[in-house]
Amino acid sequence: MIPTERQHPPRGGQSWLLYVVVLAMCSVCYVALAGEDADTAGIAGSNAWGALQRGGVVMYVILALSTVGLGFIFEAAYISRRNVILPLGTQRRLEQGISDDEAKGLADGSSSIDQIVTAGFRWRNGTNDQIAGAIEELVDEIIWKLKRAARPIGIIANTTPLLGLLGTVIGIIQAFDVVAQQGALGDPGALAGGISKALLTTCFGLIVAIPMLLTYHYLTGRIETLVRHCEILAKQALIMPPGDEG
Repeated sequence: MIPTERQHPPRGGQSWLLYVVVLAMCSVCYVALAGEDADTAGIAGSNAWGALQRGGVVMYVILALSTVGLGFIFEAAYISRRNVILPLGTQRRLEQGISDDEAKGLADGSSSIDQIVTAGFRWRNGTNDQIAGAIEELVDEIIWKLKRAARPIGIIANTTPLLGLLGTVIGIIQAFDVVAQQGALGDPGALAGGISKALLTTCFGLIVAIPMLLTYHYLTGRIETLVRHCEILAKQALIMPPGDEG
């Protein structure tokens, strides 16, 4: 059956942008923290390892979360790649129109579009509303499962700034303890150094959180777009236009 309305397919050839963004943000993080050399040191000193040591335990926790988050990013990107959801070959076949035998043959496929078309085809002898309901139910389930892989990225993106703030509060408390121990005015140098160390954790937390949050929204949006396009194609292929029933 020929689709009654042409839909523009989502762009699937830009997945490489995700990896470019991740690598670019990692490079920016290192340059910002370490600088190029000792004379042009970044906000953290002459090397990134020194920044971790200055930040204390909280910095190590944020670093661990950033490493785990990077793993979740690549896992989610792999699980939600286009060939798993909507292969171009299957998309073209559906756009051109498929017969009942071809639709039945998609049951042997493993991609999301194959599963969605198969779910609707099981109700081929039902009403259009029944076919649409079967497709929509499976689409919602697939979106939930795919987004589940990206949820840890969002959790890490929301947690790391709070950890950075916690490190800042702890550092400021320690800095004012120095003031209390050294007299009313304290040592301005020691106080400034303590506050600088405290603010470093917030900075590092934001450096980790911002690219994580952007990546999370990119992945979830990509999943939503591809699966919803699968829904449109399946309905166009299986649901007869008004007036064609009977």
